Amino acid sequence: MKEIRVVFPLLLVLSCAGVWAADLSGWRTRMQEANLLDRQGRYGEAGSLYLAALEEAERSAPTDTRLADSLNNLAAHYFQCGKYADAEPLYRRALEAWKAVRPKEPRGAALTMNNLAALYRAQGRYGEAEPLYRDSLQLLGQISGPESLDAVTALNNLAELYRAQGKYGQAESAARRSLEISERIGGPDGESTAASLFTLASVNRDFGRYEEAAQLLGRSLTIRETALGAGHPLVSATLGNMAEVYSAQRRFAEAEPLARRSLEIREKSLGLAHPDVAVSLNNLAQIERLQGRYSEAEPLYRRALAIWETQLGPDHPDVARCLSNLADFYRERGRLSAAESLYTRALAILEKALGQNHPQVAVVGQNLADVYRAQGRFRKAQELQRRVVQVFERTVGAGDPRYREALVCYARMLREDKRREDAARIEARVNLLLP
Repeated sequence: MKEIRVVFPLLLVLSCAGVWAADLSGWRTRMQEANLLDRQGRYGEAGSLYLAALEEAERSAPTDTRLADSLNNLAAHYFQCGKYADAEPLYRRALEAWKAVRPKEPRGAALTMNNLAALYRAQGRYGEAEPLYRDSLQLLGQISGPESLDAVTALNNLAELYRAQGKYGQAESAARRSLEISERIGGPDGESTAASLFTLASVNRDFGRYEEAAQLLGRSLTIRETALGAGHPLVSATLGNMAEVYSAQRRFAEAEPLARRSLEIREKSLGLAHPDVAVSLNNLAQIERLQGRYSEAEPLYRRALAIWETQLGPDHPDVARCLSNLADFYRERGRLSAAESLYTRALAILEKALGQNHPQVAVVGQNLADVYRAQGRFRKAQELQRRVVQVFERTVGAGDPRYREALVCYARMLREDKRREDAARIEARVNLLLP
């Protein structure tokens, strides 16, 4: 299932040295109101205020921080609205504007770097995101302190990047460090703690620790509903991840109402064409498919795919994940040619975006190999499944259930092709992994 990932852009309202108080007051008021509206998920109202603040800031002196602040915050707003193409040039302008500010504002530049990295991660541009995340985390540690709320957000975002890259051990370390700092400085019920709980829950889900993930998400949901209200997009994200965890445990009666509530919140607060709405549609489609409700699942998949292709482009990893899910749907219905086509396209996108040695690449590869097996193309299936085993062994390790499952599938393919001795060797490896 396509799990929900949240990136945390950082909004700025910093001091503006050398600015007349009257000039600053109107700009600051608009910016604070816009930030509050964005935080509440009222994006339509926030947008006009951000644009007005930027228009005023464009008339300020180059050394005034208002221009960089306004550019960063409008870009973060566009990011939240799924307008990634509009956000990137604004972030780049903001980084240039920070260079002209006097006195220097290294914190502002570091936060904008973090935000640009978050944008690249959302676009699947992981190689460009990681150095920006690392540099911003180092700068924020020097400026705000290694145990600051700035560092918490940067650690959360870095953990999400590591998850996307399949670096689950590094993701867990960053997420646990973030939660430790959040609880100490923000309190157990702070909003930063809710964000850290959310991220750590996602990591636990990756490892198959569903009970721990559900407990962490339950804490996060309670904090967010209390602080933000039941209709906030972050509440929707938490509900969606809880639904995903329950679905992985085949607790569909609990998962489905959470997924529907998540979709309803997002459609109302973000609009019908937002990428996060596609996440909720895809997750609900998965729940319907896993319950055998195919007629309900297919239009949900197709609507999610249309949103992602339009908003993110045809080569985005989220498009590949939806293609793979739709291929699962066709495979289960016996439409093997349609499934093969979608798996092949998804695999090409993921290999280009993530590299060949990534767990998500292995998952899609294993499904495609199973299609080849069902078509009687045994050698092609075995060749691909052998590569899948190697990728899982290199990335998640022999202790991960996905590695063991890949070996089982490989042994079955060998037996079906009457390669009994080869199958027995693989089965012996499986037996060594059993507790």
